[in-house]
Order: sequence, then C-alpha cells, then structure tokens
Amino acid sequence: MMSAQLQQPSQAGAQLPTSENKSGEVTAPSGEEQPNPIEAKVEPLKNRAGDSKSPFVRGHSDSLVAWQLLDDDAVGRAKRENKLIFLSIGFLASHYCHLTRQESFFNPKVASLLNENFIPILIDRDERPDLDNIYMSYNQSLSGSGGWPLNVFLTPELEPVFSGTYWAAPGVQDDAVSETDGAEKPLDWLVVIKKVLASWVDEESRVREEAKKMVVELSHLSAEGTLNHAGDGFLQSTTPSAQVEATTATIDYSREVYGEVDLDQIEEAYERITRTFDPMFGGFGLEDKFPTPAKLSLLLRATRFPKVVQDVVGPNDCTYITGMGLHTLRRIANGAVHDHIGGGFHRYSITRDWSLPAFEKMLIDNVLLLGLFLDVWLLSGGAKYGEFADVVIEVADYLISDRILSEKGGFFTSEAADSYNRKGDKVMQNGAYYMWTRKEFDAIIGDEQDSEIAAAYWNVHEHGNVRRENDPHDEFLNQNILHIVKNATRLSKQLGISEDEVKQRIEVAREKLRSYRQKERVQPDIDTKIVTSYNGMAIAALTRTALALLHSGAVASERGKKYLEVAKSAALFVKKELWDDEKKILYRVYSDGCAYIEAFAEDYALLIEGLVELYEGTADESWLRWADELQALQIKLFYDNPTPTPTTANARCGAFYSTVLGAPYTLLRIKDAMDTSQPSVNAVSVSNLFRLGGLLGDKKYTYLAKESVNAFGVEMLEHPNLFPGLLCGIIPWKLGGRHWIAVGENPAPAQLAAFHKAPRAALFTLRHHDPRKEDSWLGQRDIRVSSFPQEQGVYTLSPDGTYRMLDDSDLNQVDPFHSSTSLA
Repeated sequence: MMSAQLQQPSQAGAQLPTSENKSGEVTAPSGEEQPNPIEAKVEPLKNRAGDSKSPFVRGHSDSLVAWQLLDDDAVGRAKRENKLIFLSIGFLASHYCHLTRQESFFNPKVASLLNENFIPILIDRDERPDLDNIYMSYNQSLSGSGGWPLNVFLTPELEPVFSGTYWAAPGVQDDAVSETDGAEKPLDWLVVIKKVLASWVDEESRVREEAKKMVVELSHLSAEGTLNHAGDGFLQSTTPSAQVEATTATIDYSREVYGEVDLDQIEEAYERITRTFDPMFGGFGLEDKFPTPAKLSLLLRATRFPKVVQDVVGPNDCTYITGMGLHTLRRIANGAVHDHIGGGFHRYSITRDWSLPAFEKMLIDNVLLLGLFLDVWLLSGGAKYGEFADVVIEVADYLISDRILSEKGGFFTSEAADSYNRKGDKVMQNGAYYMWTRKEFDAIIGDEQDSEIAAAYWNVHEHGNVRRENDPHDEFLNQNILHIVKNATRLSKQLGISEDEVKQRIEVAREKLRSYRQKERVQPDIDTKIVTSYNGMAIAALTRTALALLHSGAVASERGKKYLEVAKSAALFVKKELWDDEKKILYRVYSDGCAYIEAFAEDYALLIEGLVELYEGTADESWLRWADELQALQIKLFYDNPTPTPTTANARCGAFYSTVLGAPYTLLRIKDAMDTSQPSVNAVSVSNLFRLGGLLGDKKYTYLAKESVNAFGVEMLEHPNLFPGLLCGIIPWKLGGRHWIAVGENPAPAQLAAFHKAPRAALFTLRHHDPRKEDSWLGQRDIRVSSFPQEQGVYTLSPDGTYRMLDDSDLNQVDPFHSSTSLA
C-alpha cells in the first residue's frame, strides 16, 4: 500500500523556470497564467530520445513523436506555451509498449497531434519508479486497473488530467463497433487525444481545478503510513527547516514501541489469502496469475514460524497454508511461464492455468522466484534430487548467463517479449523466440519416439496448444508454448518404459531445441541498464543459494562457489560504479558507461539486504560495514522521524518515504508498504533494521524497525493480507528473534550448515566473531563484544542475555534435516 504527503508547490518539479505574464512581471508558476498573444515564433519540437541513457527511451529516437526528456526544458516549455504534457511511462521488455510504439507512435496523425498540441515526454519506469507509482495510482483510481505503457495527460504543473494504458491504433477497432446498439466508438489514440485537447482548449479552468482536486484526493487515497501520528492533522510548517530536520537524540531506544497490531493479524491475513486461493491451478483469483512472491513467501513460512505463531494460526492450518504455496510453485514450475528450454521465468500468466505467459523475462521476477524455489527445496530437506532442486539450479544458471549478467559484473534488467521469428524478418512477434509449431518441433528433435514423448510431456499439438478464446487475433495460430501436462512418472506408466528413460529422452529433446533456438533464432533484445535495487535482490538470492549449496556436498559445492563469486562481483560492481564514497551518494542506474539518478529508498533497502546476506555467508565484515553506512544514510534521507507536530512534508509517524524531500517533478511523497511484484520498501527496510540491530547490537535500528511496522498499524488491522512482508516484522517486534554467533575462524561446519540451509521464516541472524580482531571496525561498532564467548564454536543468545553453545535441539529447530545427507 502506498502513502503520500503533498509536496510543497516549489518542490514538485524543483528548479523549474518562472514564467512571464502579459505585463512582463515575473510570477510563480501558479498554473493560471495565460500565454502571451504576441510571441516569438516557437521552434517545433525535436525528438530528444537519443539523448537519454535509457535503452528503452533511446529505442524511440526514430519515432515520429518528438519525445522530450523529463527536465526543466520540457516542463518549462509546457508552462511557457501553456500546453498539456503527454507523459508515457514504459519499459523495454513490455510487449504492449513495443506494440504501442509500432502501431501508434509511428502513426503520422497521432504524432502530429501530440507534437503540435502537447509536450510529449517519455520515461523509463525502471528509472523513475516514484513517478510510475504516483501516476499508476491515479490511473487505477479511474479504471480500477493498471499496466504499461502508462499514458498520462498532465497540466504544466504535472497534475494528472486523464490517463490510460494500451489504446488501439487509429482505425483498428472500427470493425468492433456495433451498428445497431448505439454503442460509442471504442477509444483509440486519435479519439483520446482529440477529446483531451478539446477539454483543455474549451475548459482550461475547469480542467486545472479538477486536476488540483485530484492531487489532493490522491494524497488522501494514499494516506497509509501517515495515520498513526500524534498531531491533529497535516499542519503547514512555519519554517522550511522544520520539514527536513528532526532529531532523535533524545529518544530512549531501549524502550518498547506499543501498538495495536499483533500476531492475530498474521492469522487474519492467512484467512483472507486462503479465500482467494485457486485450489485447482494454484495462485490467487480465477483470471490472470502473477507469482506474488511476498504472498507466497508468507505462506511457505507458516510451518517454520515460532511455535507461538503456529499456535495462534493453528498447526493444522499452517500445514495447509504452506501447502498452498507449494502447490502454486509446482504449477508455476510446470506452467508456460517457465521457459523450459532456456531457463528462467516469464513475467506472469494471462490464463488461470499458467498456460499462456506474458513473455517478458524480468531480472526481479527471476531473483524473487529463485528465493522461493530455494525455500521450498530446503523445506523438503534440500536433497540433491529433491523436488525443485533442478529448478533452483536452472534459475541460478540463467541469472549468471550472458543474457542477464554483464561482463562488468552487474545484472541487466530484462529480456524483451518481442523478437524476430527468423533471421531476416522485418517484423517482431510477441513470444516468437519461445514458441514452436509441431512440424518444427518434430523436425528439430528428429527421433520419432523422442519427439512423441517430448510432445506428450510439453503438450505440443499439430494445431497448437493456445486455446481459441485466449487468441482472438490469431497471434498464436498453430503455435505451441511448452508447459508440462504429464510428468515422467505418468508417461512411464503410459508408455511402459522406465522413468529414467523418459527423463533421458526429454533431456535429449530439450538440448536439441535449446541448440536450435540459440543458433537459428534471433534472441530478444536485452535492457542493458543495471539498476541498484534489482542487483541488490540478485545478490541476496544468489548468496543464499550459494551458501545452501556450499553446505550440501562436493558436487553442489562447486556450483555454490561459482554463484557466490558472481554475487560478490555484482556487489563490487555496484560499489565501484554506483556508489560515490567521497560524496556518500548512491545512484540508481548504470547505463551507457555512467551512473545517474540518485537512489531511491528501495535501492538502499534492497542493496543493504544483499550486503547483509554476503556478510553472513562470507564473514567478511566489509560488507556489513557498507550495509551499516547505507542504512544510516537511508534513515537520514527517507525516514519519517516522529515529532510532536506533523507537517505537509512529513507525517512524523515512522517508516520510510520512497523519495527524498523535494524530489524533482514529484507531486507526492509516498510510503510504500504493500508488496506487489516486488517486496515493498518498508517491508525490506524493517527486515534490514531488525537484522542489523541483531548483528550490531544496535538498539536504535531495532527500535526504528518496530516503529516502522507500527506506522502502518491502522491499515494492517483493516487489511492485513495486503502487507505480507510487514506482517513478518510483527514477529521479531513481539517475540524477538534467534541470534547465533560463530566464534573463531573455523567453527563447526554442521552448525553453520543448519543456518545456511534453513528456509526463511522469522528473524534469524549469524554474527561472526574472531576474538583476535576485537580492534577491527566491527569490534569497535558492537558494544557487546566484550561479553562474547572466546572459545571456538557456534553459540546462541539466550533470553537472559548470556551465550551458550548450540546443541542438537537448536539445530533441529532451524533445520530438521541437518543430520541427513543432501547434495553429495
């Protein structure tokens, strides 16, 4: 859930030029000034997309639309010429962004209308997630849905007037209009543009007034995280400094934070999630399906949460709840959202049964799914040939392939949905790289029996396997999108051959299809931007995977070493290219050889999470030191420090805003707490604060974690199921966590294995301590060092504050399979 505060007028588009009225007097850009009737000739707009560092935006440099970048020049021109801004937000991988570019932005009529009557601005959503969140909230308030491209008409002051997502190209929907029912013509680009333009020309005052009201309404609709404050309302600050300065020096961080949310909200969330669960196909709802990683993670944790939590929920219910997550992940792994030939996962399923994907392959989706499949594999014991072991390895291998991993060490952002079907084709097709006709399928595999088995396994048919109702435009005619409908056990019984033979024949077929696809087909375009937050997620997921494998036997250990080296290299890349150590500035994006756009709260949060994983996995305190430095900066830049008086800029009730105060071109300050396709800023930040508080003995971090959870208390009481990530923060707030200390250079491997092979559940930290290095940074940072054990081994922190060496009961609690052999 997102919350917002209205920015000060001078900060929504900071450093924009003032405008002149008819008398020549300089006035503030109030939005009511009229254009000067005697003006110099206005130069026509020129397409500036080629000046962008974003591959997505640069891809529009040949468009007929004269795209501008979001900067003072573009917004200032909108003010001077009194024109609406046409803002389009998209991303390179998106099929509908590609379709809109081809169908509409190359249409002369559309381009002419936009160029002559608006200031068209193009934004990459990966670069500006803050603007995407604000205007997507507006679009959802109008239509109840969202998507990309997100097209928004704005006043020169950036206030929304009208929006939508994909509109058809001119004339495409003419045939769909009934001649007898009197229905209005379906919206296409020309209809939309002309209606918006007419409203602006004929009723500018009304349009401006309604836009201003909508911004206020958006701030109210997005008020989550601002309701638990002590004041009487959002009061106007009398001094600017009061909006940015807040001291926490007088706070006693050892005191408890009190709030109404409790473990009962976890039970309520599970109950509500269960109501929407699809028992037949897994996932939630009965239409298109998204992986929803945060929700699935909450389900998988149910049987591993502390006994107190399980007692509240009900032990039998916990087993069923985790089973829902397990069933969903099986369906995802078998479904068409899984690229069964090249590895990795597509963005989501258009169909309820996971049989038709949206073909974009996103870094964030794959790293989050890697974490989920790792958890569910570990839940079942983490055996070499255990269920999901192959998926874990396959996704990790995809992430470190040259499709996603750059030569410099950072991870690219995505692979496009559209590509050329064959070399020499002129038109890209949606999903072309991933589909097969039956004739092509048989010819490539060659061996008739192998082909028949593989076709039965992946549901390949002569006339294709996409249902007619899911392909109204014959986009996938005679095409097959591979998904598993009969497993090896079932095929073995059906064909009267061994399971091993079935698996061997399928692997032969898979390898032939993979080889053909790589050699003969044109691979989809890659979005080569490297984004800090996405890389933080990848570092965390690969590090966890690496450490689980390193403690699972010789064969798996070699793979684990490889994954860990990639994770460390990615972290070093971010530190070298996206972190200015002298100025203490973290940047969000690296592209075209340079870093740009100062980081948002999510970049700090997700990078810190990755660094904490690296520290716990390697015992290298440099990762923890940098994480601590970044955490202090995130608090300084984004934290809503409570004070007696809230203001229009800060609600003063805890938790993190997504942007700094006065972020350019930003109407609202948002507190992001509802998990979507990626975990929310505040969910990750709360987890980081609890973990750093435990690792460093820092009471301030632990206090701020509790305060951040409490900031969303009102909303979590009403809709707990919308906050799966934050719900996990209730447990350490109310119950504390499990904290281990590994003393010495080589503590017991079996005990460390129990930590690294424990699936994610409640708060669990591993502190490394070398008694010979008490004068190190960590020795100075942690005031508890003098009380740490000195004898080599792994210890747990007892409730009375003392340390005792681990025994079998401790290991059984975190890893019931610790004594069994796994990946030998």
